[in-house]
Amino acid sequence: MPVRSETECRSNSASYSSRLSAAHRTVVVTSSNPSATGATHPAMRHGSLKNRSILRFYPAPLRYNPRTLLLAEPPLSYTFDALLETMRRLRDPVSGCPWDLEQTHDSLRGSLLEETYEALDAMASGERAALVEELGDLLLHVIFHAQIGADEGTFTMDDVAAQLNEKLVRRHPHVFEDSTAHTATEVTGQWERLKAEERSKKGEGDRSMLAGVSRAMPALAYAQSVLSRARRAGFDWDDPDAVFDKVAEEAGELRDSESPQRREEEFGDLLLALVAAAHRMDIDAEQALRGANDRFATRFHHVEDALRRDGRTLAEMPVDAKLALWEEAKAAE
Repeated sequence: MPVRSETECRSNSASYSSRLSAAHRTVVVTSSNPSATGATHPAMRHGSLKNRSILRFYPAPLRYNPRTLLLAEPPLSYTFDALLETMRRLRDPVSGCPWDLEQTHDSLRGSLLEETYEALDAMASGERAALVEELGDLLLHVIFHAQIGADEGTFTMDDVAAQLNEKLVRRHPHVFEDSTAHTATEVTGQWERLKAEERSKKGEGDRSMLAGVSRAMPALAYAQSVLSRARRAGFDWDDPDAVFDKVAEEAGELRDSESPQRREEEFGDLLLALVAAAHRMDIDAEQALRGANDRFATRFHHVEDALRRDGRTLAEMPVDAKLALWEEAKAAE
């Protein structure tokens, strides 16, 4: 951010001036009237700014000193308002983008899932810049759907934000009211009670706790979610080691299965038991499998590189040689 001198920022007249720097996203307010110190900027009163939306979402009246006010980083409310305006223009029926105008809630489903996975990859990478970018892409989908809703007259971004805020406040009475919850376990139990009350008020008191889990989720993520809800409801083994016995039991039933259909069923039961074991040990099964996939790919690339250096192929190598290369790859990690 360039530093502006007092001379550059001061106005030569007694009037107020304001300008928005698109390049640096700054709002500079200048005045040559010393008596105006600490006063509310007139733009807030009579709209002398060319684009009043710049200031209208500030959380408090904009204050300034008689010389200059330089906001190096605009309030989030301004930045978010500008983002919503960008999306509104992209969807403008007259001057908007043809591609954006063609999109519907349905057409964006695939890309929403794709962007979610890309955000997960960015989290796993630990790269801050990548995570910022991918979270932005996810946010794009939120405002995109909200703008489609506004265009259809069904809902707006305000509706989305208001409902979310109301839910957060309602489900955290230990923060916003007089309820108490000193541990994460107590908070989780409180959430379940509150959600049960919400279902009852909606006439859905008999609705299963699992009904809210999306069946569109990948099977592994769905398994984690339903098992987590069941466990929070008290559906769990008393003996912590019982989950390992269940894994061994399911593995034995899979081994003894005779028909293809039965093998598929028992394999699914084994996977579910493994997810339950992961949950018991506070392991994210999805992340654990991703890590295993990454390790396998890295080791396999190591084996491929070694074969290329020797001018050989995997198919022509004996099993013991393949295993030796695999162990070498593991040792190289």
